[in-house]
Amino acid sequence: MIHVLLVDDDLSFRRSLMIQMELEGCKVTEADSGRDAVSKLEYSEKKGLFPDVVVTDMRMPEMDGTEFLKVLKDQYPQMPVVVMSAFEPPDDIPLELFLHKPFKIVNMMETVTHVIGKLQ
Repeated sequence: MIHVLLVDDDLSFRRSLMIQMELEGCKVTEADSGRDAVSKLEYSEKKGLFPDVVVTDMRMPEMDGTEFLKVLKDQYPQMPVVVMSAFEPPDDIPLELFLHKPFKIVNMMETVTHVIGKLQ
C-alpha cells in the first residue's frame, strides 16, 4: 500500500482526491499547507509512519509549494514528490513529476507509481 502525503489548501479538491486515491488502495494523510505538511512529516518520522511520496499543490497560503519544496529538499532529500497545479509548472520541476489540474486519477496513480519506482 502506497502512503501519500497530500498537500493542498482547497478542502473539497483535497478530499475528493483523497477518496479517489484511497479507492485505488493508497493510504492518504492530508495537509492543508506546506507548513502543515512539514509538521505532519516531522510527526510521522517520529512515529515510523513516513509517507512513500508527497503530492503537493504549488499555490497555497502560509508556505507555498516553492517554499515547501525547498524544505523537503533540505530536510528530506530522498522524498519523492509529485507537483500539481492549475498553472504552468515551475522551471525546475521535471514534467514527468508534474500534473496539470484538472487531471484523471489514473494519471495521478501512474505518476505516483513512476516517481516511487525511480527510487527502488
